[in-house]
Amino acid sequence: MKNFFTFATIAMCLAGCSNEQVYNSLSGAKESECQKIVDANERARCLDAAKESYGKYQQRREESLKN
Repeated sequence: MKNFFTFATIAMCLAGCSNEQVYNSLSGAKESECQKIVDANERARCLDAAKESYGKYQQRREESLKN
């Protein structure tokens, strides 16, 4: 699955997509993967992470780069 995300990211970047478009596309793929998790609590945590908005992701990313 990791290879799929890597390939998808590279393909979208080459196609001229913005970072937000790439993020949103990969989030959708991650949500699909989350649905395969049997444990309800683990699946809920996975879905919460997958549904994080690009703005919130970008904010967390910028904060972590400052540290």
